[in-house]
Amino acid sequence: MTNVNHLRQRPSSHHFRRFWPVLKWLMFALVIAFVGRRAWLLWRGGDVGSVAIHWPWLLAAFGLYGIGWLPSVLFWHRLIHLCGGTTGRWDVAQAYFAGHLGKYIPGKASVLLIRAGLLAERGCRPGVAALTSTYETLTYMGVGLAVGLALAPVVWRQIVVDLPVVIRPVFERPLAFGAAVVVVCVLLVPAVAKILGLIARRLTPPVISAGDIETRQPVPEIEIRANFLLGWCFMFVTTWLIHGLSLGCTLRAVGVAASLSDWLTWTGDIWSASFVGFIAVFAPGGLGVREAALIELLKSQPGISSSQAVAAAVLLRGTWLATEIVVTLALGWETRRRRRLQIAN
Repeated sequence: MTNVNHLRQRPSSHHFRRFWPVLKWLMFALVIAFVGRRAWLLWRGGDVGSVAIHWPWLLAAFGLYGIGWLPSVLFWHRLIHLCGGTTGRWDVAQAYFAGHLGKYIPGKASVLLIRAGLLAERGCRPGVAALTSTYETLTYMGVGLAVGLALAPVVWRQIVVDLPVVIRPVFERPLAFGAAVVVVCVLLVPAVAKILGLIARRLTPPVISAGDIETRQPVPEIEIRANFLLGWCFMFVTTWLIHGLSLGCTLRAVGVAASLSDWLTWTGDIWSASFVGFIAVFAPGGLGVREAALIELLKSQPGISSSQAVAAAVLLRGTWLATEIVVTLALGWETRRRRRLQIAN
């Protein structure tokens, strides 16, 4: 009976895998069309004259975004060495930023394949590179979830008008709620450290491309100590804060009289928009979805017109993409220069 059921399920599973790419691209096209129309209406309906590009602020947003990823690069480098790898920091940094560009390539494993492929001949087995990269992503998003939850009363209070009676006291005491979230997260780290390794192994694809040949390698074990993970979690908080500051600079770049007192709000905005884009698996890099969420968050805030919200969301995507391209090229040049010097010596 089990074999019969299995045979019955196989055709439907085959059809799903066959039509899923078409469905995914159809959903992506519809989202882009809807978001584009919505952004255009908000742009036209807002105060277009309030938008004035200030390039120094945009350059600051560019630099802050790149600096914000340093904890991720160092964490991934440390994980690789804990798993027996010997890859240098420059090679890890280049692979990390090159992997960012992979999120725009169709296929959920593109980021991992690019990072593992670049490190394959630089002291790190592909399986280890893919697993540790998955672990780093989960840690980064997990910390973001904690940051976003702690900042929810600050960010979402401006959007949610009629709050349920149960939630209302939380939004009225954002500092106490944020402190409670931090305490709970710290207490949960030992359990999370064990679970995170299991989830990372399940999510890591076993097939890693090496040139024109696909080699199947088993996914190794990974076990991280709680105190090690806790320390890096606090480092990842700085990543979200710096990326929030990058958004603040982008707002200044489009003419918003942004104040540093709104830093936590910007951080919460970045997390909320990034999370929505992250779970939208049909959109490469969350393209369109993240912008839609960010526009709605920004235009609800005092002092930001709908035109400025649209301009900031679009410029932020362009600035961050430009950062990833420039840093990847610069790191690639630096790693090649270092290898030539090693060969010469």
